[in-house]
Order: sequence, then structure tokens, then C-alpha cells
Amino acid sequence: MGDPKFPSKHYNTPSHPWQKTRIEQERTLTHQYGLKSKKEIWKADTKVREMRRQARKLTAKANDKQAQKEKSLLLGKLNRLGMLEQGAALEDILRMSPENVLDRRLQTQVYLQGLASTVKQSRQLIIHGHISVEGAVNRVPGMLVTKTQEKNITYSPSSALNSDLHPVRPGAKATYEDEEIVDEKTESEKEPKEEAEKKETENNDDKKEEAK
Repeated sequence: MGDPKFPSKHYNTPSHPWQKTRIEQERTLTHQYGLKSKKEIWKADTKVREMRRQARKLTAKANDKQAQKEKSLLLGKLNRLGMLEQGAALEDILRMSPENVLDRRLQTQVYLQGLASTVKQSRQLIIHGHISVEGAVNRVPGMLVTKTQEKNITYSPSSALNSDLHPVRPGAKATYEDEEIVDEKTESEKEPKEEAEKKETENNDDKKEEAK
């Protein structure tokens, strides 16, 4: 059966472990995108570097027919993923950053579409099976979402989050607050009526005593 295949790393670690500027940038991205670890940033950075390398290679072979085919395939792929606009050129790939990849992660898209209150909650909902993409439950927060899939991100059919009054759903808290405000108004309206009734009963009792 041959030797077993061991998975290889899909990212490259930083060349130097202690670089203040890089560490601060990674800390900002980790907080902004609700990432579990900096490994997610390194994966995105590695993908961008590979695309840049391929773009430089295709630019050098601009007159080659095979290079033209690979160019159209690469630009079409990045357009479907929402990383580049329609009609982009190879020069646009050279200006890409890890943020272009992180913006297309399922975790980010769930948060941007308002299905979660925070980015970290978005990751939790995906892992627990509350999010479906094109009708299928997806538990991978780092999945890169295409433009077509982006329009079909919803709560999974079996999820309790389909209820508008679920406390975890964004906006549900406002609904409960509105209900509390209504209750407070009704109670405040009841108080004057109760006081008026008490005064009437007291006046009636005084009149009865005077009559005696």
C-alpha cells in the first residue's frame, strides 16, 4: 500500500520571531478578524505570496500562449473569490495583502452579513453547526467563500437560531428591551389608576363615618 502520507504545512512562518512592527500588525488582525491564532494570518500571507509569485512569473512570459491561459484562469479564480474586481490585471495581484484573503473567510462573511453579533461569535456558530452554505452545514471558519456562495449563507435548517426571538441572534436583545419598555409603560399607567382608586375608597370610608 505504500508509505503513509503525512500532511504538509500550508503556510510559512516568519523569518524572524521578534519583530515589533509585524507582531503589532498580527495582533491587530487577530482582534479584527477574531482569529484563533496567528497561524491563520500566516496561511493568508502564504497564499498571497504564492499568487504574487505566479503573477510575476506570468508577467515575464507575457508573449507565451500558455501564460495567457494561466493568466485568465488566475484572474478568473480571484474574481470568483471576490478578491479582485472584474477586469483586474496582474498588477492588481501584486498589490494584494493578507486582508484580501481574510475578508473572504466564512467567519468574516457570517459577521458582515449580520448573522452574528461579533466575529468571535461567528466562529462559534460555524463550529457548532449553526451556519449553512448553499444548504449544506459548514463547520470550517477558514473556508474561502465565493461570490455565489456569499449570497447563500444562512442559518442551518435544524438550528434554533432560525427563531427571531432567540437570545443569541443579533437584534433579539432589542426586541426583549422593547418588551421591557412596554411592560414599564403599562406599570407606570397602572400606578395613577391604583392611587386614584385608593383615594376614592378612603373618601367613601370618611363619608360613612361622618354619617354615623
